[in-house]
Amino acid sequence: MRLATIVLAVCLGTGSALAADLNCSQVKLVVPYPAAGATDVATRIVAERLEAAIKKTVFVENRAGATGNIGTSVVVGAEPNGCTLLVNATVIATFPTSFSKLKYDPFKDLAPVGGVGITPSLILVAPSIPASDVKSLVALSKQREKGITYAVAGYGLQQHLATEEIAQRSGAKFVIVPYKGGGAAMTDLIAARVEFGTFLAGTSKGLVQEGKLKALAVVQDKRSDLMPNVPTTAEQGFPGLIGGVHFMLFAPAATPKATIAYLSGELRKAIGDPALKQRFLNVGFEPTPMSPEEVTAAMRQTTDAYAPIIKRLNITLD
Repeated sequence: MRLATIVLAVCLGTGSALAADLNCSQVKLVVPYPAAGATDVATRIVAERLEAAIKKTVFVENRAGATGNIGTSVVVGAEPNGCTLLVNATVIATFPTSFSKLKYDPFKDLAPVGGVGITPSLILVAPSIPASDVKSLVALSKQREKGITYAVAGYGLQQHLATEEIAQRSGAKFVIVPYKGGGAAMTDLIAARVEFGTFLAGTSKGLVQEGKLKALAVVQDKRSDLMPNVPTTAEQGFPGLIGGVHFMLFAPAATPKATIAYLSGELRKAIGDPALKQRFLNVGFEPTPMSPEEVTAAMRQTTDAYAPIIKRLNITLD
């Protein structure tokens, strides 16, 4: 028994040492979105923590374009040594359904490392709109012959899909008004040129606090630490909705398991650090420390929830 314990300890120690000895002088975190956004800022916070943990330079590279697919493809094609990693959202699990010519398989070509954080979505109305919760919003849509309009920052986003799922379950008459980005959409929402909108809390929380918008619900099952007084859609009769954008860390698929385990452990410690939580909340994120297995489960859950909606609405993002 003692010999077996010693052998096991040696094996584990060797695996950890090999994993820690990444074959590079620096580690690159690819963010497939523009610089200065909430995802970029949150990733730079993570990079600081990982750098201290793994004793290597960790830097962020923004490779935006094609709904994140340009940066994702860079990591898919990178050397699988743990030195080039991707920060992207679980929504990529739905891309084989929404893109007809996707050049990678998010389940086969990427190896999950761990969770980073989620920026939840809020269902919002201008103060002049006579709705105080999701039920009254649905009722309002049925009272009006042509239904009511809603804004999202882009067609096919999770906020769009979650809102359509509410309409499907409730029989609401919601008419989408898609925008290319949140700025113009938020302006029209505040002016009540659209009846409601579903937007990320990171970009809309301040407007709620200023009284320019009312938050009817956070689109998830658990209340958000960002806005703990806002009830969830689950509390209002719509469980299982995933309206927020949940970011994870990925590596190329062929990355050695020992390297994944090492990076996953260090990432989980960094994301679980209470000192990081407030910094994340300041940029509209809730930290979500997760194992690789939990990341895979979250991606499967996203596919199960939204692939049927994408097919029903015939959404194509090519």
